[in-house]
Amino acid sequence: MKIYSIKSFSVTILLFITIQVNSQKPILIIDRETDMPIAGVNYRLGNQKGESNREGKIFITLNSKDDLLLTHISYNTFRLSPVELKSAMEQGYVQLIPADGALLSPVVLFSLKGRALKEKVRLSNGEWVQHDAGQVLQQIPGFSAIKKSGGFAFDPTFRGFKADQLNVLTNGALSTLAACPSRMDPPTSQVLISQIEQLEVLKGPHNFRYGPAVGGVINFKTSPPEFIEGHKVFGRINGGFESNGEIYRTEGALGTKSKNMQLSATGSYSKGHDYKDGNDSVMSANFERASVGIHSDFLINKKNVLNLSATRSFAKNVDFPTLMMDLLSDKAWMLQGGYKVNGLGNWITSWHTQGYASFVDHLMGNKFRPGAVNMDANTSAQTKVLGGRMEFAVINSKTELYFGIDKKDEWEDGNREKRMLTGPMAGKTIIDTIWQDSRQTRAGFFADWHYQLSKFRLSVSARIDAVKSDANAPASKFKNQYADLKSTDINPSMSIGFSRQWDSQWFTGLWLGRGVRSASISEKFINSLAIGIDPFEMLGNPQLKPEANHQIDGIVGYKSARSSIQFNGFGSMVTNYISSVKTKIPPVYGGPGVRQYINIDKALLYGFELSWTHKWLPVLLHQFSATYTYGKNNESKKPLPQIAPLDIRLLLEGSVWKNRLIPYSQIRYVAKQDRVADDYGEVKTPEFSVVDLGVRTEFSKKIQISVAVNNLFNKAYREHLSRFIAVGKPLNSPGRNFIIMASYNF
Repeated sequence: MKIYSIKSFSVTILLFITIQVNSQKPILIIDRETDMPIAGVNYRLGNQKGESNREGKIFITLNSKDDLLLTHISYNTFRLSPVELKSAMEQGYVQLIPADGALLSPVVLFSLKGRALKEKVRLSNGEWVQHDAGQVLQQIPGFSAIKKSGGFAFDPTFRGFKADQLNVLTNGALSTLAACPSRMDPPTSQVLISQIEQLEVLKGPHNFRYGPAVGGVINFKTSPPEFIEGHKVFGRINGGFESNGEIYRTEGALGTKSKNMQLSATGSYSKGHDYKDGNDSVMSANFERASVGIHSDFLINKKNVLNLSATRSFAKNVDFPTLMMDLLSDKAWMLQGGYKVNGLGNWITSWHTQGYASFVDHLMGNKFRPGAVNMDANTSAQTKVLGGRMEFAVINSKTELYFGIDKKDEWEDGNREKRMLTGPMAGKTIIDTIWQDSRQTRAGFFADWHYQLSKFRLSVSARIDAVKSDANAPASKFKNQYADLKSTDINPSMSIGFSRQWDSQWFTGLWLGRGVRSASISEKFINSLAIGIDPFEMLGNPQLKPEANHQIDGIVGYKSARSSIQFNGFGSMVTNYISSVKTKIPPVYGGPGVRQYINIDKALLYGFELSWTHKWLPVLLHQFSATYTYGKNNESKKPLPQIAPLDIRLLLEGSVWKNRLIPYSQIRYVAKQDRVADDYGEVKTPEFSVVDLGVRTEFSKKIQISVAVNNLFNKAYREHLSRFIAVGKPLNSPGRNFIIMASYNF
């Protein structure tokens, strides 16, 4: 009898264990963008709790009354109802969305196309067919652009920071260097928007993972590869036309993907002509732009990915009516490769190595200027950038740590040739040294750490850089100005921030940062060329001290099912601010005088970005934004130059016919800017308002068409940062403009 009881009890226990094991079904937790498994995800289901294993799996017993909660420092919190959990257990996996940082840090991701962020941030349709990335950036609140041409090379500014105060990258590494002293080819002009899926804007000196950060980092991200079972051919064809300026844009891609490989080729061509402003005045804006690129990704095994890319871009016959010359041709090579190993061991999550190179060959001249009868002038300039970085990542449920080293070498060289046509020197050619064969090398170590402590998130970012600069072929007059052309800087940068999600709706954050950068090659070695706001010749200064931005950022936000509000205020004190001052040095090339780059003790900047998105009805959405920056030279007590005024935008967007038809209207109001640096010859700008109307259609997932009319009331206006063609003749923005864009994906 006892033996029978023992056997019965044993069978009962085994049966119970078997039932429990069978009911505990595994669920795979994967990254929504990369489809890679995620280890260390915290889960809670009633009394069941734990972490996903190294294979990204959790084992739970389904019940009918509790939600499954998934949390990870690198991903958005995810909650599944019992019904949703049952469905997930049937399909066997759950996808987590990487945290975009838009809520709890001064980091914002903007999606141009793709699935992850398409509904979070809305830009106008068809950005992928734009020929200039600077044009796309202007659609993001807080960005403006210094315009010297009506159709190309819009040099971005953000919060009053510009040029080398902004770190412009592709995929966290690849960068280019402007060959033109007047920045006819800023780094954004070499970015091919057709290849980009997301824009990552890292505000202020708070993230040093991708290099020095003073005013901010602009990181253009390409689409991650997708490896599939079997074989698939994919591609797209895009086209656009603008009536004002007769601008044609085309872009296309063709690729193939399989289990272990993704290969694609892209190409684009754009051409534009002169346009009319709201007063029917003609603005010179001719340009031609083309590019080709090849991208390849290889899945070496389940953990290792190799990627290689090569892009060739061309620009020619571009009008720059506000400058002394036009762009005759600009040719650039951009090469990048990377190798990433995931799951190295119990401690290191991944290892990522990247190498890149860019080469720019730039030619500008005055052959398109009918008034240039005294001389033929041409400037040929070349730049080269070589660099690489190695990064290790340690990621678990509470910690996200990136650390590594990077190195970047920059070279600039080129001369200006002037062939005299008239006068006693007719027939002679004069050669002016521009860049003096200058070189700058930067090597650094960085660490970026985020830690989740209950409801608080701690963020610490730091780096230290060693920067060396020299001119290998200095001009004699330049060399006479300075005893030593060589310089070595050691630049430490650091930021610390705290943020908290108080409940499901309210969040706050506070960051303190100090970002340091060395002066650029142009600021150190430009040889008496008029590249500033006024016609004074600019003289470089190889002994400039590094510029340091000490900044505080605060964020207060609220988010509900229908509404999202965020206020980001900042205050900045820049020590050793790199500016310029008029000198008694005689001009070399006939300018009214010479400005020399110098450091001023302090410059102050402060301002804010405010955004509010609300869904009033199931078919009506509105977005409101306001941005403002105040800048002051603390030595002269005058305003800093090139600060954009208050900018307010209101977008109303409808959604009808099952989201296949999306009409929209945008009103933009820009206040007058009367805080100008008159010591630089800066001119006040009156207020203006512009209304745009449009409609986007999506007949199917493969075909999209958009039609719009910008500047509906044909207003004549000038953006404050646009230059003047001549005294009293501003480079105005386009008047009424009809636009059509179409896209076909397969």
